[in-house]
Amino acid sequence: MEPADYPLMRSQTAAMAAIRRYVADGYLHYLVTTTPSDKVLQAVQALQEKHRVLISPEAQRVRREAGLPTARLVLGPEPQGGRWPYALLATAKLPNERMTRAKQTPLRWLAWREQAWRPTYVLRPDPDTARWTWFLEEAFYKELLEEALLHTSRGDWPRLVGHLKTLGNLPRFGGIHGQLEKIRKRTQQAWGDRHLRSPDGQWRQPPWRKALEDWPRRPLGANVYLYVRPEEDRPRTLGEWLKRGGT
Repeated sequence: MEPADYPLMRSQTAAMAAIRRYVADGYLHYLVTTTPSDKVLQAVQALQEKHRVLISPEAQRVRREAGLPTARLVLGPEPQGGRWPYALLATAKLPNERMTRAKQTPLRWLAWREQAWRPTYVLRPDPDTARWTWFLEEAFYKELLEEALLHTSRGDWPRLVGHLKTLGNLPRFGGIHGQLEKIRKRTQQAWGDRHLRSPDGQWRQPPWRKALEDWPRRPLGANVYLYVRPEEDRPRTLGEWLKRGGT
């Protein structure tokens, strides 16, 4: 595969699913960083020349059976702020790369928030199943919980509904799903009976019902479609993105 043929991920969820898949398959050494979006093709080309990140699955298998390090590249779905995030994953530490081992230091993936790429998601084994899954970074999780409880304490239902709807759109991997369920339960407990009855004592429709209409009932399944579909009016490869004037 040529760098221009690199298939773009269709969403943040897809990029995270690809990273999880590689780590679960033994690509335990990682590097997460960003590259200037106007130099992304050169960056992919350099990684291909140094670490063969674009070789076929069959070539990967041959290298692994020969005991050679095998590397994969996962670009985020799109750049923001002139930077494109990516994860470099490998079966062993690669020369001249500042890599970390996922079993020692959990992999932190980036999200664009507050006008910067910030560590937001953490990949680590689920304590109950031992399977790799994504969690919200602890500080970010607490921030989301505190905002929900603040709107609840003020009785600011429009902001609370908007906040919960936003949370419902986060990537619903098992760990994240569990954390969001904790936020939902804490928030509903904080509303209490006084918010659910009108002054004459009659039950009203709770304000959270509208917020949770589309709230996912279960975690994301194991199968996630990774790449931009042909019918979508979006660049499907890095080369197409550049032809459309990507910067």
